Amino acid sequence: MANVIGIDAGGTLIKTVHLENNQYCYQTFSTNDIMEVVLWVNENHREAKLMITGGKQTKLAQLVDNEVEMVPEFEATTSGIQAIVNQANLALPDSYLVVNVGTGTSIHSVNGKSAERLGGTGVGGGMLMGLAYLLTGRTNFQEITRLAEKGDRNGIDLKVKDIYEGASPIGGDLTASNFGFIERIKHNEVKNEDVLACLIGMISESILMMAIPFAKTTSTANIVFIGSTFQSNPLFRQQLERFEELFDIKAYFPHRGQFSGAVGALLYR
Repeated sequence: MANVIGIDAGGTLIKTVHLENNQYCYQTFSTNDIMEVVLWVNENHREAKLMITGGKQTKLAQLVDNEVEMVPEFEATTSGIQAIVNQANLALPDSYLVVNVGTGTSIHSVNGKSAERLGGTGVGGGMLMGLAYLLTGRTNFQEITRLAEKGDRNGIDLKVKDIYEGASPIGGDLTASNFGFIERIKHNEVKNEDVLACLIGMISESILMMAIPFAKTTSTANIVFIGSTFQSNPLFRQQLERFEELFDIKAYFPHRGQFSGAVGALLYR
């Protein structure tokens, strides 16, 4: 039985972390099934202190009988990612950018033991799920990412090479307009997997284009991407990694990065 449990109660998922035999134990629940978290705590960790962070922390705290301490979300995220980066033995300098892609996206600058939230956007996993449903009727995250991997963005996304007949000022394979190839869309069959591939491309590119100016402002080329949106979603990573050379950045995707908030809450003192 754990003495302390770190819990990140987010808008879409609830992540928990606790120590058992000096090993981190991780679990994930849907926020829509918050009573499953309460049941799990009651059956397995009734005496544990709960260190709770995230947007749904108040709601969860009201449902449990355990001793509870509320942890500020941004402090939990940044301290948690520092712990996860150390565990993953990533060769990072003291200064780097953290892009946390959950329901929305939050961007933090880390410098040694200090951290600062720089900004954020509503573009993230919640947007992916909402638009995937509106465009294809799909609601299962694993199914959405599996289909997207089979998709082809050509013919839906308008590329730079589709505009310039001769030499272009930038790479021809770059996106000129997401979902912008109207003539082909009107005259060709549009498959769900192609739409989903374009959707993931749009979200990943939008997040990266927002992160890069922050990286330049803070004089770092190292960007650490975390969050549940990257879990079991290699297409997101591929879309981001293809821009490393173009923008002179290095992207990192630490193992268990989506648990940074829960880990930070667990370690909070």
